[in-house]
Amino acid sequence: MFIYITSVFCCILLICVADKLNKRAKVLPFAIVFLILFTISGFRYGVGTDYFFTYVPTYKQIYNGTPPPMEPIFQWLNELCIDFAGSWYQSIFIVTSFIFIGLICIVIYNMPCSKVLLTVSFLCGGFFLYSFNVVRQTIATALFCCALLFVERNMDDKKRLQSLLAAFSLVAIAVGFHYSALIYFVVIALLYLKLDKKIYLSFFFASAVLVPTFVIVIGILLKGTKYENYISGYWPDPSKAFSLSSLLFVGFFFVYLFTESKEDDHWFNIFRNLHFVGSIAIMIGLSIPLGQRVSALFYLLNFLSIPYYLEYYITGKNKMFIKILYFSFCFFMFLHTLAVNGNSILPYNFAIR
Repeated sequence: MFIYITSVFCCILLICVADKLNKRAKVLPFAIVFLILFTISGFRYGVGTDYFFTYVPTYKQIYNGTPPPMEPIFQWLNELCIDFAGSWYQSIFIVTSFIFIGLICIVIYNMPCSKVLLTVSFLCGGFFLYSFNVVRQTIATALFCCALLFVERNMDDKKRLQSLLAAFSLVAIAVGFHYSALIYFVVIALLYLKLDKKIYLSFFFASAVLVPTFVIVIGILLKGTKYENYISGYWPDPSKAFSLSSLLFVGFFFVYLFTESKEDDHWFNIFRNLHFVGSIAIMIGLSIPLGQRVSALFYLLNFLSIPYYLEYYITGKNKMFIKILYFSFCFFMFLHTLAVNGNSILPYNFAIR
């Protein structure tokens, strides 16, 4: 537990310093933060439920020449690690952590709001610790976060065609890590919506009523695939429980919906539509065994949308109070995850002894 608390404290302190520097000078503290988080994530040993349950057996199967069905890019990464590191399965965690932490640092560095808010949201709000268990999906979500940077550029008429191609290319790579990321192709198209509040609400409540129908259709589509257990519940889902992150994500759909956007605020429109689509996906996900894994494609994005709203749409005397309240919520989530040992992140063991 000490290593998590110490590293989070050091990273937040470094980002506090970076927030006061110009964009070029921020690079050094960000590089140090990257090294800290990469070391903790990449050199963990036996940390996370899926470490020995999924990823080590997968690596060994590929090493022995009998790869199980899996996404192509993740299989290629395993094969690449085997070429260079042989049977040392720790190498796949080093490579995936390098990719994941690198992508997150790029996103935080380029987002137009407080880096401290974003960092606290990422480290303490659940995304960072969740990545110790759900490796492929969190990389896919991090790639989508990068894609959002290009979507915003596209809306701002900056190299429109190139930006859109870059966004879809990143989502295509995300699909190579986890097939559930296919939904992001649809999401990108829906981010351009500009609907009346009544239409958003009508779609939202109609979707809530039609959730059982959606579940049946999804069951038909997944029948005979390795994802059929998402419907059948053949495997127990320890994450299928009340989720504060999901509730917060749905709650912020209504916050964004009933807030007047500033003129030409593309990020506001992106996040409002993201919470709209994601809230519907979460309602469906909570009705499906293992559906929480799909819901995570959206509620993990709280780490971007909530800091942005707090930065630009909370004003006056309440701003500092609301920020402190959000920091407190994130720290509570962080400490609660450590206290209950969520996804078996404790004890922390270092791979090199």
